Amino acid sequence: MQNIVNNLTRQEAKFDVEELFFSITNDDSTIISGNNTFVRISGYSKEEIMGHYHNIVRHPDMPRVIFKSFWDFIKAGKPIVAYVKNRTKTGGYYWVIAAVFPLKESFVSIRFKPTSTMFASIKEMYHKLLVAEEKLEMPQSQELLLNLINELGYRDYTHFMNEALLLELLERKKVLLGSNTTAKERDFETDKSKQIIKSIYNKSKEALDQYTHWFEKIDEFTKIKSMYEEKSLVLNSLAREIVLLSLNASIASYKLKDDGGETFSVLASDIRTNSKENDILINNIYTLSLSLSQFLDETIFLVSSISLQTEMVTYFVQEQFDNKTQDNTAELNKNIKTLFELVSQYHERLTKLPLSVEQSIKKILTSLEELEQQIMYLGYVQVYGIIESARYRDDAQGFGKIFLQLKDLITQTSQEISYMSDMSKNFYNENSKLIKNSKEITQILSVLKKEIENIKNMEC
Repeated sequence: MQNIVNNLTRQEAKFDVEELFFSITNDDSTIISGNNTFVRISGYSKEEIMGHYHNIVRHPDMPRVIFKSFWDFIKAGKPIVAYVKNRTKTGGYYWVIAAVFPLKESFVSIRFKPTSTMFASIKEMYHKLLVAEEKLEMPQSQELLLNLINELGYRDYTHFMNEALLLELLERKKVLLGSNTTAKERDFETDKSKQIIKSIYNKSKEALDQYTHWFEKIDEFTKIKSMYEEKSLVLNSLAREIVLLSLNASIASYKLKDDGGETFSVLASDIRTNSKENDILINNIYTLSLSLSQFLDETIFLVSSISLQTEMVTYFVQEQFDNKTQDNTAELNKNIKTLFELVSQYHERLTKLPLSVEQSIKKILTSLEELEQQIMYLGYVQVYGIIESARYRDDAQGFGKIFLQLKDLITQTSQEISYMSDMSKNFYNENSKLIKNSKEITQILSVLKKEIENIKNMEC
């Protein structure tokens, strides 16, 4: 008998990659709703699980500090993503990647099976946290969690969870594509109630397809983000080298006794003044790039979140239709409205971001154009300096070498400006398409909202 119990507690519950489930809790984590997949995997009946705290499925292998992070985020009105090991009624387990979204006075948690390479690292990290928690207080556990996240290459928990959600969604899509898992065609029959469900299904699927296009651009968002971060630092470094070169030119000019000293002193002063103005422009570009990077980080997270949320809507409609053993109209009405409200809330946030991105790109392009003019002027100074250094034959002072070094720095800076400008213009055009597309999605969601309102006509 004991062997049977042990086998049950070690057994992983059946949870397929294509499955999704959600639970809706109030603000004290009492479960008020959830879909059939959630109930099935947990091993409880619906009556046993509804009305209980969410810790009914908490597994003892979960570090307490992870749930502390959960509450810190959601109490602040922020979404959170985490790897969670849950416990079934019989003592078995199942791993999920859980995305929890605050919504008014409730929380919506959407979960799917983790499959990325990060998952193995998380298991190891959780084991370290669990062992350490036997001796550590919560503040120390939080510090250890942050240190372990840093070791994985992430700045903080927000950076980690954003990347985790993206990686898991990308891997999930890859696994589903490789397994040839496709949505089966459904016969929604011809009566009025089934036609309403069919309309909701089709419209939610249309919205999902649109968000999929956005999701496919995440790689482009990431590259653009990295490019701005990298190139603004390169420009900053080149500006510092030009400043140092101007100081070397000033020092060398003081050593000249004849009229050439004054000439080179003026040229050194021009370089120094120009480099200071460049420095201001480059710092501005750097600040704008950081702002743009934050917009793109938020865009990536929102696109990932809405892609998951919209798929959850479609999956739930399918699930409700497939469960023909009972009248699910009331439950469909209650839950679909909550899930749709979540999508609408995040879509509204997402539609504002491309406009913010557009303004940032415009400002960056303006600063790059000004910087390009400054570098052109510096090029004239450099050419004049080469001519003067040849005329005064200043080999001893090395002005020729200084102005040749300046030429190399000007060339490098011009190349960086050109590359950054071209990518900014291309991204501006792509971003304009997203602005247009977001308006089209808004229209789709508007129709979907009306379709969902029709559900109440199905209730007896």
